[in-house]
Amino acid sequence: MSIFDKRVNYKPFEYPEILTFTEAIQKAYWVHGEVDFTSDIQDYHANLDDAKREIHKRSILSIAQVEVTVKGFWGDLYHYFPKPELNGLGATFAECEFRHSEAYSRILEVNGYLDEFNVALQNPIFKSYNTFVGEIMRDESKSIVEKLLFFALVIEDSSLFSKFANILAFTRFDGLMKNTANIIAWTSTDEQIHANAGIYLINKIREEGLLPEELDQNWVETAVRGYIDQEEMMLDWIFEKGEFGYYSKADLLNYMKYRIDEAIAKIGYKKIFHISQEQYKQMAWFEEEVFASSLDDFFAKRPVDYTKHDKSISADDLF
Repeated sequence: MSIFDKRVNYKPFEYPEILTFTEAIQKAYWVHGEVDFTSDIQDYHANLDDAKREIHKRSILSIAQVEVTVKGFWGDLYHYFPKPELNGLGATFAECEFRHSEAYSRILEVNGYLDEFNVALQNPIFKSYNTFVGEIMRDESKSIVEKLLFFALVIEDSSLFSKFANILAFTRFDGLMKNTANIIAWTSTDEQIHANAGIYLINKIREEGLLPEELDQNWVETAVRGYIDQEEMMLDWIFEKGEFGYYSKADLLNYMKYRIDEAIAKIGYKKIFHISQEQYKQMAWFEEEVFASSLDDFFAKRPVDYTKHDKSISADDLF
């Protein structure tokens, strides 16, 4: 019985490791209503210069648009992998993605960006990026394995993280936008869990001898290099009015290449970019900030913060 064959009986699970990912999302559960953005609004208008406001706006718009464009994938998972445990995975992740879209909708609203979507979508770079990201996922001629591979490597593991880093940098280096940073940190953890689950599924498909031959190293390199070209143009647009000074656009692009290489190595492909530790260290702060934890992730590679609701708070902590 393969991963694509329907199983009616709920148990025993054929893929019990799936619970690692669903339980991680459940432990890290959050909603944007926990966050008051009042101080962030003040920071945005009073403490950011024009260039930084533009970086913030364009990064948030980019995140929100990807969340809208392709994040229905998990909700359809059971149609392709008809197992109860995979239905649970898809449902859990789909609910998580809905919380993300609600959170970014709120951020757009409080910062006055709601009318900026249509403006951004008229920009050729923004439009090209979102077309590229969405095209493969909407193409009915593509197999589910091809879509899953692209989704796990590019969309979940890479495409959002350059923008996550931009938003978190305001807090890390200037002590600003702290409440938005909470949303970014929580979302980053969720997306890493999603990416790891996608990689797990690809590895299972490979183990069962069901990975299509055409999804070889050449296919991966073509898809990844196409994404990196789009990412570079998107970063040009985000930093059009000026860079941070915290790190360079080149540093951020190297970080995306690093993440891609780490992901493809986990599923048996050869690394493409071979980013050195010297190149990576400029962005190492992001992983330390978001993923630092005593718990390792499923692949024992990148630490992931699964402990949000494991921390007790006493009256002494509050007062």
